[in-house]
Amino acid sequence: MVAEVLWLETGLLELTFNLQANHESNALKNLKASPGSELSEERQDNLWKHTCFEAFFARPDSEQYWELNVAPSGHWNLYHFDAYRSGGREEPEAVTPTTTWKQNDRECCCGITLNLAPWWTEPRLPELAITAVLETSTGALSYWALQHPGDKPDFHDRRSFLQW
Repeated sequence: MVAEVLWLETGLLELTFNLQANHESNALKNLKASPGSELSEERQDNLWKHTCFEAFFARPDSEQYWELNVAPSGHWNLYHFDAYRSGGREEPEAVTPTTTWKQNDRECCCGITLNLAPWWTEPRLPELAITAVLETSTGALSYWALQHPGDKPDFHDRRSFLQW
């Protein structure tokens, strides 16, 4: 997985997730991710139970953080946590992200543009984690991140967040 992050002064964050299979792999042929003909823009819970691209944003020097989930269907949600896995609730000021999706047998690409301005008031960059949950056609899940600092994948673990 390759992830690209672009933070704009206007408060927009652009994320691109790109998965590529080598010429011998059937991994993306079995990826359960087809969005169908039209993308939805509705908020939905439990997206992480299936193929889902995620980003975690944290205030430096604070236990607070946010979790963005975007599914190939276009469903999305943004949660605000007071501390590690505590007080999780939908962020009421979240604006629907713009999502693009492309997939074929060799490549899967998800682009997300999220306006952070309504709820991110910090003048500095957030600590950031880029993650993905991938579901195969058999229902098997795999968990992808820049790093898994513990014994098991835990995307909420702040040790895996990039710090600027």
